[in-house]
Amino acid sequence: MNVPVTPTPGTDASAEVAIATLEARFMAGPLATIDEDVLQRWQPKPMGWFLRLQQLLAQRAGLRSLYCEVDGHRINYWTGGNVDGPTMLLLHGFGASRENWLTIAPLLAKQFHLLIPDLPGFGRSSFCADADYSLAAQASRVAQLLRHCDRGPALVVGSSMGGAISAQLAARYPGRVAALCLMNAAGAPAERLSVLESGLAAGVNHLAPSRLEDVSKVFDICLHRRHRLLGRLLAFFMAKDMVHRYPVNRFLFKGLATSLSDTWACLPDIAAPTLALWGDSDRVLDMSCGSAFVQRIDQCQLTVLPGVGPLPMIESPGDTAQLLRDFWASNTEFSL
Repeated sequence: MNVPVTPTPGTDASAEVAIATLEARFMAGPLATIDEDVLQRWQPKPMGWFLRLQQLLAQRAGLRSLYCEVDGHRINYWTGGNVDGPTMLLLHGFGASRENWLTIAPLLAKQFHLLIPDLPGFGRSSFCADADYSLAAQASRVAQLLRHCDRGPALVVGSSMGGAISAQLAARYPGRVAALCLMNAAGAPAERLSVLESGLAAGVNHLAPSRLEDVSKVFDICLHRRHRLLGRLLAFFMAKDMVHRYPVNRFLFKGLATSLSDTWACLPDIAAPTLALWGDSDRVLDMSCGSAFVQRIDQCQLTVLPGVGPLPMIESPGDTAQLLRDFWASNTEFSL
């Protein structure tokens, strides 16, 4: 693709061009083509035994499963923890679900009232083939969820795609966000291509496998190599569900990939104190994205976890929980 200008590296203009170029390349590639007939016919599978086991673990952690209707979607979410404590909203990443927070939730429940949704289109929340799944549209739905739950300003923690949605939420609905954690978040340009981005450039989305044999690659990318056994186990238990969701995930990724520039543009509007939290071994979104967030958001600090990939809440839940508690205590007027 021809780029009309070449700004000085490190400037906002160069970042905007980099993101716009990625979006344009995605739209010009094979991954942007959607089979509408397959998408319209798609139906979610019944809950399997592995997901039922995770629901049981959530109950044992004191989490209740509730739902609300938002923008034509039934949003399923967990709530629990300290009902008198400040609210913490946890938003998962692309191709994932609320179960990503199961390990860390019990470590936060004593101090915080937890809200953990399946984002619209993902997990047990409903998917609508004709809906808008841009990051801005998802942020609007999350704001409506917070309004429904009638809680005060929250500490909003977003992982990967959930981080980009969290940034949009903080910029567009500032009264809902007391503090913000962008955890290995999408929405900022990197200095180096990640494994995921290299795959996208070649027309392969490693986060949306279409074949059973490709599922293990997801966890190779999303977990540090020291968690290789965990990745193999997750791939074994989740492979059929992930492949079944391929048409939906392909469509949802298009909504994500084509709205990253909107997220980048809104970052200067974030007034909430912000923590960019990164694992230094992230192969989905390069660690240099964290520095870009710091440069773009006024009250933003960067913390890097060594030997951790894109999922700190799974790989290092104890350290991550402590960082979130310390960040809240240091940057808000609310006490724990």
